[in-house]
Amino acid sequence: MPLTALARRYALFVLSLASGQALALDAAPTLDQANAALYAALSAERAGPQAAASPLGRALLESLKFSLVQGCQSLVPAQTACIVKIEAPMRDAYQVFAFDLDGAHWRLVKRSDIEAPQPTLGSAQALLREHLQALGARETDARRAAEYRRFALALEVAALESCDLDRDSGAVECDAQLHTPGAGAGSKRVRFQLQGSQWSLLPD
Repeated sequence: MPLTALARRYALFVLSLASGQALALDAAPTLDQANAALYAALSAERAGPQAAASPLGRALLESLKFSLVQGCQSLVPAQTACIVKIEAPMRDAYQVFAFDLDGAHWRLVKRSDIEAPQPTLGSAQALLREHLQALGARETDARRAAEYRRFALALEVAALESCDLDRDSGAVECDAQLHTPGAGAGSKRVRFQLQGSQWSLLPD
């Protein structure tokens, strides 16, 4: 086989592996699959020694369901953290749950240490720069528009800290540690939203 053909075949093989890994990492339960995992977990709870003793407690558990799987971010291969909306008798709210893929079925993972998903520093920086560019494009004053563009090009996100899920909106709020050569270091509370596997920046 000619070297070029062999190299092309090897490149296609590597790409197919990378695509397969990306699909595995981005895998997330559908709403029906998430609810099936929830019902299976609740059934196990009802059968276990820690089952709710009162009829009211059992009724509250049985009335829970997910009304939305807003977005998911992989934790480890075959396990993902999802922002879901819970429909409950008292009040609807967003919460983070971990799901584990067991063959073709998703299971709810019992974990109390699940942190809210958050964008990578690169994604956060790109979203903030894009936002500043958009603000500059709307400016009628040429000097201020140029300042926005310079600021956007120089802005660096050094860290995202204290990321919390807003249970009312499903937004993820983080303290962004920012740095620019001209203004130095600073901190700003920013809000992101995860839809599917894509992050967006929410305006102030």
